[in-house]
Amino acid sequence: MTTIQTAEPQLTGDRAGATPDTIVDYSHGHTGTSLSPRYTAVIDIGSGSARAVVMQVNHGGGIEIVAQQRVTLNLMSHVGSDGYLDEHGVASTLDALEDFALVARAYGIETIHAVGTAALRESGNAKKITGAAEQRFGIPLRIIDGSDEAAYCFVGAIHGLRARDGLMADIGGGSTEVVQFRDRELASSVSLALGSLRIANQFDLGDRPAEESMRAAYDYVRAVLTNAGVEPLPDGAMLVGSGGSVRLLSRLDRLREPYPIIKLHGYEIRASALTEQIEQLAAMSRIDRASIPGMNPERSHSVIGGGVVAHALMQHLGTDRLLVSGQGLREGLARHPELPSACEKIQLPCLGSVRSESLADLVGRFADRFGQRGERRAALAGRIADAVWDGDNRQIASSLQCAARLLDIGNAVDYYNRLNRTASIIVRTDLPGFTHAESAQIATTLLAAEFGYLPRRFRQNRLVSPAELQLIEQAAVMLLTADELDGRLPQGMAASAVTIGREEGGWLITTPSWSPVAAPDLRKRWNRAFAEDVRIERSAP
Repeated sequence: MTTIQTAEPQLTGDRAGATPDTIVDYSHGHTGTSLSPRYTAVIDIGSGSARAVVMQVNHGGGIEIVAQQRVTLNLMSHVGSDGYLDEHGVASTLDALEDFALVARAYGIETIHAVGTAALRESGNAKKITGAAEQRFGIPLRIIDGSDEAAYCFVGAIHGLRARDGLMADIGGGSTEVVQFRDRELASSVSLALGSLRIANQFDLGDRPAEESMRAAYDYVRAVLTNAGVEPLPDGAMLVGSGGSVRLLSRLDRLREPYPIIKLHGYEIRASALTEQIEQLAAMSRIDRASIPGMNPERSHSVIGGGVVAHALMQHLGTDRLLVSGQGLREGLARHPELPSACEKIQLPCLGSVRSESLADLVGRFADRFGQRGERRAALAGRIADAVWDGDNRQIASSLQCAARLLDIGNAVDYYNRLNRTASIIVRTDLPGFTHAESAQIATTLLAAEFGYLPRRFRQNRLVSPAELQLIEQAAVMLLTADELDGRLPQGMAASAVTIGREEGGWLITTPSWSPVAAPDLRKRWNRAFAEDVRIERSAP
């Protein structure tokens, strides 16, 4: 039986209908001795839009987008009362598939993984599309059921998030896949007819919807959730949301205040902010709504429907926060193309493994040659933090070590601004296993080391508190110290060769490799951050 996992295999439990198979991991054929990435093309024919994405899938499951193409289809609006997709819907879908095949094969990818979801599931003539896709374009388009869609969404959405237990809702155009998970394992799932486009059409939420229409939509969503047996979240569990509407609402929310992280994956949106946003959007015409900064005009019709589903779900579950995943079905399909229904167990790797792999993947993309230097620099930063902070401030110390580990990626872009360049990459790229707060701490440490001051969006935001900013100023000086020490140690020498201890009036660091002219400004930065002196000396031979 197949278990979807990457590391630390735990093959337990049973799943009805599963057949004997082998254990696989996201590396698909890699034995663990090779860390080479693989490339894949994924096509998702959704109810609102279709998308083709060429992806690089790294050994640990991290994903980098190589190319992508999107076409708005609104298939849910083209399924008639007879349950058949009209000719326009069929033709536009085949046009999209033809273009998607061209994009994938332009990158030399012959094997394409393509799936259709709610609108094609519900269409009585979907075989007209699947047959033409295979015969005309060589694309084996699979129409997957709700349980497989939910499993793909789970593998895609939760992999890189700091989430152990909770509920995931992938809000698509025609349906919402709801997954309950425990200890990062899929426990149960259900596919509900609560898509953003479906709800917008059903309750006429497209253009300045009436209050009674909004109330009816909320009541309907809550009733569907109740009838499906979706229960309130237990203590310690979290709600994770994914899908186009969730990402759009989160992007609009993020623009409302200074915020240091540019990526959406891992963003957290509050129920109060979502309520205010839905009310403002509902009071606007579609034309005015489409002109809002950050708005995707093609979603101006369905965004309120998606917002109602997300907000009603939060009310039903009794939670005031939703953790946003920027990934979902397509990333799950890229990580594990086989049908999840053939698997005994859907088990994601532990967070420690995800974090370790994501750091290695990111360094490898830019500065693989200096990977060992980064590890030693991180060890030196950790030794300094342990001594100076006496084992306290563990979270900031961990972010300091990550900053030290990743510092060399800036070298590959611009050596003279390497700290700033590394910070810029951190706030923009997905770093699986790390929260936005952790990414902000890492980037802030790098920027403070580079400039000695911080831009406004790093000084005034809800991710880094004033108390943490003071500690980050100290962490920045520790980072500079570790970098200066590491830059003079012979290759292969361990970080343990450097010692740090108290002396009267400050700190004494001894290292096998140092010179009188090294790091002339370091003592001044150290004194300003700690109100104490530091002395660095060469240790006795």
